[in-house]
Amino acid sequence: MIRRSKALWAVLCAFVLATCSTPEPERPEHVLLVVIDTLRADHLSIFGYPRPTSPTIDALAREGVLFKRALSQASFTSPSMVSLMTGRYVAKERATIPADLTTLAENFQRAGWATGGFASNPLITAENGFARGFDTFAALAEHGPNEEIERFLSANKGRRTFTYVHITEPHDPYVSPEGQRQWRESAGYLPGDRAEFYARVAAELGLKSSPELVSRIQQEIGGYDDEVRYADGRVGAVLAHYTKLGLRERLCVALTADHGEGLWQHVALMNGQRGRSVRAGETPDLMNTLMPTHGNQVHQSLVHVPLVLSGVGLPRGKPIDAPVENVDLYPTLLELAGLKLQSGLQGRSLLRWLESDPPREAHAFSFTRFNVTVVDREGWALILPTAEGECAEQLQLELFYLPEDPHQRRNRAGDKPQIVERLRKVAEQRLSIGIAEADAQPPSDENRAALEQLGYLDQLAQADLRREYERAGTDELLAKFANSATPCTQRLLAAEMLGQRALDDASKTALREQLTRESSNAVKAQLERALAR
Repeated sequence: MIRRSKALWAVLCAFVLATCSTPEPERPEHVLLVVIDTLRADHLSIFGYPRPTSPTIDALAREGVLFKRALSQASFTSPSMVSLMTGRYVAKERATIPADLTTLAENFQRAGWATGGFASNPLITAENGFARGFDTFAALAEHGPNEEIERFLSANKGRRTFTYVHITEPHDPYVSPEGQRQWRESAGYLPGDRAEFYARVAAELGLKSSPELVSRIQQEIGGYDDEVRYADGRVGAVLAHYTKLGLRERLCVALTADHGEGLWQHVALMNGQRGRSVRAGETPDLMNTLMPTHGNQVHQSLVHVPLVLSGVGLPRGKPIDAPVENVDLYPTLLELAGLKLQSGLQGRSLLRWLESDPPREAHAFSFTRFNVTVVDREGWALILPTAEGECAEQLQLELFYLPEDPHQRRNRAGDKPQIVERLRKVAEQRLSIGIAEADAQPPSDENRAALEQLGYLDQLAQADLRREYERAGTDELLAKFANSATPCTQRLLAAEMLGQRALDDASKTALREQLTRESSNAVKAQLERALAR
């Protein structure tokens, strides 16, 4: 009887262990991270765009998980990719990865994976820290072959691989190779509400408007769509090589973008091409007044990006309609690969959204030095000016309800103060924990040339000015306030620099006097911080 009881107990224990233990999740042996530069989500077919721009991406999304409301953490490449590759938010524009932070690739490399990085954006360089963790790191030619990627995969097909591919075809200028300019050469489509918006904004701002100008915008948008289709085909060619090597069944793909593109959907800030056009004496018109590209605003057109996870370890055909962030990719890819998550990451694994009942709390955040945005799960999008945005552009706080106003035309901040304050706290919290240091060294000749090539002239000028003010003596900085001609942004920068120094009584007295005369609330706040130090 005792023997029979023991035997029955053993069977029961085995049954409990078999039914209650959690099976080990399937792990990929190959991880591919694709970043398509300047790719806004709403120009993909999978997001409802009428032109068939993205058959490869559409297929990946249908076979995997499509995050429908993902945000990049900045609206231009450098800070966005610093955030993605470190798993941390940014609170200051910078081109380089901080030396004390472990990159995503370094995790794979230390775990014994073969790692390869390939980028055609001239800011994604070894000098800027992006080669850290890669056994192979090479530049790609725009509209060029994928030979470097294929060579790396072929040489390491017997190992586990982590591969990062960053392609830039959708970046301006939007000119595909001959024979692949389908929509540029048949311009005739104007997305969204632009026709109505153009008529209204031309009347409000006294802009020159004509059918010829609208046709030029249509042509440029067509060229952008051609480039999106080209980039989609390039991704397809990379995937085809995995298939050729027999690796596709063991592959996990993550595809996103570093930011979107303006495409003449909102009025541009004066810090950029609009200001340059005005200073050059050009007649204000639709093309030189509206935002064509990216870099200093945070409308959804500039920061809403595609995010797809597809392949081993992931469900098929699962859309996620909740705000998520590119900063979340770092812990997500480590978790999928079964690698240990390090401490200090600010992104959260996206795998939590694959549960049947995901958590209700969710926000997505994006940054520029002029403004930041926070989007919540209900679809409210706050745009909060930074001190520099208030100072340089007189930007006002805005709140939009995206389900009813996807193009962000109707500011609801005045009638929704509780939502404004709730989202403001999220924005301030993200800024408080983000990487807050600017690059320690002046831009190298290589970085300067890259910034000029990509059109980031304002960012370049700001970096130069910051270093000039960092080197200036305290008396020189105080003199900026004594000169009534000093622009607000320079007074703001001078106050920030003074706030980092130990000031004597005479300097503090001078600042208190300036505080009584200062007209900018942003500068006043910085002066008060300097005096309280």
